[in-house]
Amino acid sequence: MSARYRAALFDLFGTLVHLDASGLPEMVVDGRRLRSTSDAWADLLADAVPGLALGDFVRAVMETSATLDHERRTNGIEYPSRERFRRALVRAGCTDALAEEVAPLISRAHLRRLASIAVFPPAHAALLDRACIGRAVGVITNFDDTATAYEILARHGILPRLGAVVVSEAIGLRKPSPVLVRLALRELDVPAPDAVMIGDHAIEDVGAANAAGVDAIWIDKTGEGVTDGNPTPRWIVRSLLEVAPILG
Repeated sequence: MSARYRAALFDLFGTLVHLDASGLPEMVVDGRRLRSTSDAWADLLADAVPGLALGDFVRAVMETSATLDHERRTNGIEYPSRERFRRALVRAGCTDALAEEVAPLISRAHLRRLASIAVFPPAHAALLDRACIGRAVGVITNFDDTATAYEILARHGILPRLGAVVVSEAIGLRKPSPVLVRLALRELDVPAPDAVMIGDHAIEDVGAANAAGVDAIWIDKTGEGVTDGNPTPRWIVRSLLEVAPILG
């Protein structure tokens, strides 16, 4: 099998790296207990909008996130992180002008905090090294800030291993659009039949691979199997480490 694939395309979040939110502050909003990056930007919010309570803004962020998630699923467009915070500020009662000014500040602080909790397990590093033997490797990720994705890749030593990086925010489209996969294949100069896509999202990763004519390895972490109506992967595994025998 290893001779068949000249390229391995990896999803980033939930596949190569994961976010460990255990160190983030916990708060309760409308009876819901959650962890947030507010320790990185609460002071910015207090200085810029002193009349806006932290809980009210977090509630606006949650509501805005739900709306954006629906829009993403409906139109396949990726919105930058700052747009989520801009809309949340407006929803919380800020003027458009103030929201335009403050949103990038909060977004940047939020993203830096997210980058700080990204974990790249040693076993995943070993798997990635193995995948690099004799083949090109790329990362294709749905994420709302390209700079932060690159920051995480560089911080954990992943970037030097890669021949292609495609981030949805830079393209304006999200997986399952095949455009992201096709861009990576073009950068790697590998035809679709010679590549395999590895990811943990049944619709986004497998769907993008299928639409681009690329075989897919789906990491089915829950063991539930393929749901009716979802795209079908070439292989199903339970963890990233189980990809090794397929890659050879």
